[in-house]
Amino acid sequence: MRKFLREWCPNWLHAIYAKTKFRVRFYFNPQSIANEFHRGIIGCDINWEHPQTLNEKINWMKFYGDTSQWPLLADKVRVRGYVKDRIGESVLPKLYGAWENAGDIDYRNLPHRFVLKTNHGCGMVVPVEERELLDKEETTKKLNKWLEQRYGYETMEPHYLKIQPLVYAEEYIENTSRFSSSLVDYKVFCLSGKPYCILVCTDRVIGLHTNLSFYDCGWNYIPDILSGKHRDEGKLIPKPDCLQQMLEYAEKLAEGHPQVRVDFYIVKGRVLFGEMTFTSQGGYMDYISHEYDLKMGKLISLP
Repeated sequence: MRKFLREWCPNWLHAIYAKTKFRVRFYFNPQSIANEFHRGIIGCDINWEHPQTLNEKINWMKFYGDTSQWPLLADKVRVRGYVKDRIGESVLPKLYGAWENAGDIDYRNLPHRFVLKTNHGCGMVVPVEERELLDKEETTKKLNKWLEQRYGYETMEPHYLKIQPLVYAEEYIENTSRFSSSLVDYKVFCLSGKPYCILVCTDRVIGLHTNLSFYDCGWNYIPDILSGKHRDEGKLIPKPDCLQQMLEYAEKLAEGHPQVRVDFYIVKGRVLFGEMTFTSQGGYMDYISHEYDLKMGKLISLP
């Protein structure tokens, strides 16, 4: 019977069935979907009773931990108040405005160069190097389409669904690096409130590829942490002069959280805040080796 339905039912009926089934599972048993993702990407089921690895503990916290602050701190606009209170507003890129509808943006009030982003997702970025050359109509369509996305729904990151989607305009941060073709991301993994290691992202092509390199907090290169297709792509990167300041900022922002990743940029010696992420790659980080997945997981104290 199943074979008959698969062959003879029209595609649109299959699509409706799949979406309905996913929606029911999302609301009644999201853990089962998260487990399927973990098994498919990491290669094993999640140990829900006694989570051990970093990925397992991230998934456990999604459904059984205190995530009441996650929607606030994962919101790229609202988190600015939290950052200001904890480490000061000097680390915040300039914010030019935020809107519920991209059609409300008055480009005349924006500078020559800026960046348009959404506050509730990942990879939704429009760098604008020359305002006068921007196709505003196409940009508005793209931004509003992003605003309609229920980010976090398909990846089992329910806290993102509690964020009111906004598009915002932010300071354009110029890449001044001599070792990366793109702006360099410094992502500090904090475990039980303490910085553990730094993931450095270079040569990013949005939506296609990013080069990954890991360093410990003393800026010693960690080649063994990378796994899979990223195993051999790490490279030696100059130690930032303001490394200690960045780590101090990360620790102050991570205080009180079992696990969080705090992202920064460094431009001309200035540390700039990027975002806070509680579910790195949804909790399915296949770029971290099992050895370090377990080692990092052991440093997280769950409630």
